[in-house]
Amino acid sequence: MSEENVEIVRQANAALNRGDLEGALANHADDAELRDLLNAPDQPIVVSGKEAIRTVLNEWVAAFDELRVDVDEWIEAEAAVILRAHWWGTGRESGLTIDSRQYDLYEVKEGKIVRSVIGFGSREEALEAARSSE
Repeated sequence: MSEENVEIVRQANAALNRGDLEGALANHADDAELRDLLNAPDQPIVVSGKEAIRTVLNEWVAAFDELRVDVDEWIEAEAAVILRAHWWGTGRESGLTIDSRQYDLYEVKEGKIVRSVIGFGSREEALEAARSSE
């Protein structure tokens, strides 16, 4: 894992945490893919393309008063960056909270995030996914 790849993912995460969706997407490839293994019933599991990811992120941000992803650990995985992530937020209308600890995988090629898979239950699952995509 290069420091450059980590920095690309750090910048995207920091932008999401401050509600800057354009900043969160700035380092994504136009044809990037987002796979949400813990998707809500009304959300697709996989979306492809920066515009589709923008739509999903907008829906997430609109649904929560605050939505954050705090990173507990950065894990080396070749051309991927794996986060031990703590997703949390409070529903804007429902008041329900989310509090999820999970592993998220971000594949980076030529300085752009090309694939994100969020919601692995264990480090081993995320590492296996990173190995199988090489």
